Amino acid sequence: MKSIFDFRSRDPIGRKLNELKEILLRYSKQEIRDPLTALFRWTIYGLAGLIFVITGLGHLSLGGLRLLQSETSAFDNRLSFVPYLIVFATIICIALVSYRSIRSR
Repeated sequence: MKSIFDFRSRDPIGRKLNELKEILLRYSKQEIRDPLTALFRWTIYGLAGLIFVITGLGHLSLGGLRLLQSETSAFDNRLSFVPYLIVFATIICIALVSYRSIRSR
């Protein structure tokens, strides 16, 4: 079966068209495939980093909450909700600082 892009290599026009086809294929691979693979790799690394940062922040928040609840007696009985507010405010502050850092770039 003969393709539309198969040209006879013995005539000069066919050779030039084959060269043009090869050049266009190499150029399209260079300008389309390579940047897309780099973007995909960058996205995968970013998502992996995001998962690690969120997991670490969650563990630190939970540890800070348990520290405030068990080691301080100021938040007993009626003020038992205050450690939750402190941890929540800390998470919000970290998110704001991160957002501002990202926006400045």
